Amino acid sequence: MKTYRRHNCTRTHRTWTTLAKCIWPRATWIHGNGPYASVARCGRGTTIQLCTNPEDAHEMKDVIDSTGCGGRCMRRHELIQLTRPA
Repeated sequence: MKTYRRHNCTRTHRTWTTLAKCIWPRATWIHGNGPYASVARCGRGTTIQLCTNPEDAHEMKDVIDSTGCGGRCMRRHELIQLTRPA
C-alpha cells in the first residue's frame, strides 16, 4: 500500500475528504471518509472510495478488480493510505 503525504497546497485539511480533493483535484468523484483510499484511474476518470480501515479499502479494490469500473477500465486500481503532513 502506498502512502501519500504531499498535496497541492500548504493548508492543513481537517477531513480526509478535503485532503483527497486536494490530492486529486480532477477526480470524477470522491466518496466516504477515512485515511485509506481505493483509487481507480481509468478512461472515464479517477474515482476514490475513502475507508476508515485498510480491510474495507482492500475489499473495495477487490470489487473493482473483479467487476471492472466501466467500459474503459484499464485496471489501474490501487490502495493508498493518506497521511496528513507534519
